[in-house]
Amino acid sequence: MTATTVLAVAAAFIVAGAFGLALWSAMEVRRLHRRQMIQETALLSLKGALSAVCSDELAVDQRQAELERRMRQLSEQQEQMLSRDAEQGPYRHAVRLAAQGAGCEEIMKSCGVSRGEAELLRSLHGPQGGNSD
Repeated sequence: MTATTVLAVAAAFIVAGAFGLALWSAMEVRRLHRRQMIQETALLSLKGALSAVCSDELAVDQRQAELERRMRQLSEQQEQMLSRDAEQGPYRHAVRLAAQGAGCEEIMKSCGVSRGEAELLRSLHGPQGGNSD
């Protein structure tokens, strides 16, 4: 075999190897491109989900702020009512019960007053000559 033939065979192997490498590289590029497309689609999907979560979180934060505002308002109203009713509320009801002839136990239970208070209310506002339980 002459040197030229050896060179020609070697060149053929080199060309065949280069062609195989080029074919493998093209297939690898195609595979990587498909993988990139799948990942970009997943990323877009995650961005949409994250946007929805952020939107929902904002709505929840607004609702929570509204509920906190309403709770403060109700708390203030309750405090006003308690301060107003401390003078009138239980005693007004206790006076009504005493006037209707309720016993001390009933007045104590219904109005949260002490026995002494219930007896005093019955003696002041109850029917004359009634029992004091």
